Formats: sequence, C-alpha cells, structure tokens
Amino acid sequence: MEDLHRRARRLFAFRRGILGLDSAPACLTARFRVASIRPSVRATDGYLAMLLGTADLADATSGVVLHPETFERLACRAQRTAALLGDAGILVGVRADTGSEPLSSDGRELVTSGVDGLAARLGRMAELGATFAVWSTVTSIDPDALRMVTANSQAAARFGYLCQDLGLVPVIRVGTRMTGGAAAALTGGLFCPRDASVAAALLSVCGHLEDFGVDLGAVVISTDPGTASPHPLAGSPLAALPDGLGGVALTGGWPSPAAAADAVARVCLAEPPWPVTFYLGRQLTQPALAAWGGRAASVPAGQRVLRAGLSTASAALCAAEVVDSPALAARTTP
Repeated sequence: MEDLHRRARRLFAFRRGILGLDSAPACLTARFRVASIRPSVRATDGYLAMLLGTADLADATSGVVLHPETFERLACRAQRTAALLGDAGILVGVRADTGSEPLSSDGRELVTSGVDGLAARLGRMAELGATFAVWSTVTSIDPDALRMVTANSQAAARFGYLCQDLGLVPVIRVGTRMTGGAAAALTGGLFCPRDASVAAALLSVCGHLEDFGVDLGAVVISTDPGTASPHPLAGSPLAALPDGLGGVALTGGWPSPAAAADAVARVCLAEPPWPVTFYLGRQLTQPALAAWGGRAASVPAGQRVLRAGLSTASAALCAAEVVDSPALAARTTP
C-alpha cells in the first residue's frame, strides 16, 4: 500500500496537475470536424503526438489520462507511451468507465457503466503500464435521487477496491456528469441545488469506499469546488470530503485556463487538509487543437498554446504566486 500512497502523492508533487486526454473517439471526431480536420486514426495519433511531444510537458503535468482504446494502441508500439512518459516523470492513467446506462426502466435515472469485466480491464491496463485509473460517477440534482446516488457510489467503491487490489491509484470524479436539469441560482448564500447534490454524492462515495475497505489515503477525488459560497471550503461541496484523502483534483466547466487557475488558487489559499491539484482537459486541449489544425507545420504553435495553458494552471497551485492578482484578491478578501 505504501507504493500506492507514493504514486498518489506524485500526482500532487511540484505544483503539477492532471491533463485529461481521454475524449472518446466519437467526441474527438466531432472536435476534428469543427476544426476542419479529417477524422482518422492517423489524425488522432498526430494530435496526441503533438500534445504529448510538448517540450517540458512534465514541468506542469504530473499525470496524463488516456482513453482505453488509445492507450491500448499506443502501448502496443515499439516505444511504449507509458514508459516514455514515465521516464519524463509523468504518470499515465486510463479512463476505466464506459459512460452511463439506465438504472430505471424510464431512463430518468442513470448509473456509470463499465462494472462488468472491470477487473480484467484494470488488470490489462496495469500490465501495459498504467499507474492510475479514472472513474466518473453520475450525479443528479433531484433531491429524491437517493437510489441513483447509492448505485453510483457502490460502483465507484467497487472500482476503488479493484484499483488498489491491482496496484492502481483510483481517481474518482464526482459531479462531472450531472442529470436533472440546470442548477438553480444561488439564494440566501446557501448551497445551490447542484452544490448540495455534489456534496451528498461526495459523502456517499467516500462512505462506500470506507465500507469496501478502500484506503482513502491512496484515493484521489476529482470534483468541482462549486460556486454557491464565497468560502472555497466551508461553504462548498469540498466540505463533505474527509481529511484523510490522498488528494483532490479540482475540475469544472471553466471557460479558460485562467478561470481554472483562479478557482484552484482560491482553494489553495484556504489551506485545505488534503493536497490539491487541477484536472483539466478541453480548457487546455481545445485551444491547442485550434492552433495545430492538423498541419505538421503548426505543431509548434499547438504545443506553445498547450504549454502556456498548463503554466497558467500550475501557477495557481502555489498561492503565493497568484495572491497579488487583483481579481483573486477581491474575491478572497472578507
């Protein structure tokens, strides 16, 4: 278990964060078409080569998450991607769930899919060089969604248990897949329905992890810090998290790396009881994709954009480096 604790700590070391490159093939195809890039395996490989070949990627990146299909393809090549990234000090993770599926006959309640055959898939990932795996739960803002919360928490706990049994660090994302409509506006300084639902889901997930005997000190929770309260800990879903977690990787629907950095810095300044980092995907990769455009001559341009976004996000992990920001100071001053 000490090895798992050490790996979990590496995801938070030296002001670095997690880069999500686990878009499903269909999603990546859609993004390529918007960018006027002809979708193909070659285009996908060129896109990943552009991102993963960015100079000094390890300066701001502690871990990279790949889609399992992509991971398998890259892992079977002569130069295994996991080994190359590992040599650079970057841990390689793989998305373990397969999306979501109906829990109820009417399709209104959803549960994360991928539990069937999970042990075999995780074992295969570990054999090919993965060091952590990612599971995304489904959360509902419906206050009566107890059955759905329980089913998703049990699936996440099973994932966490299997990961640790196989030597992988489990990264569990909570609040990144929401059902039940848009969250209502904040009123009276209390949780908005979305924040309250995420907090309930976090409590349920952590409780089920403990029930399964999962070591929370080697678990990473990835969640949105919320927007309902001016206090980044006591008044947000993060208050539901236990002190003994391996760490928290903040994520959210931020429009840019700068917005993400602002939110992450606020949490860091609140001196949380667990390590904090960022877990960002499209905020970093979409601008890089646009700059690259599928053109070999534009690879350096795409890499510059990615490197700039990562640098902005990683700077937020050292609160002293951003405390002089006027926007941040205004939002953190009582």
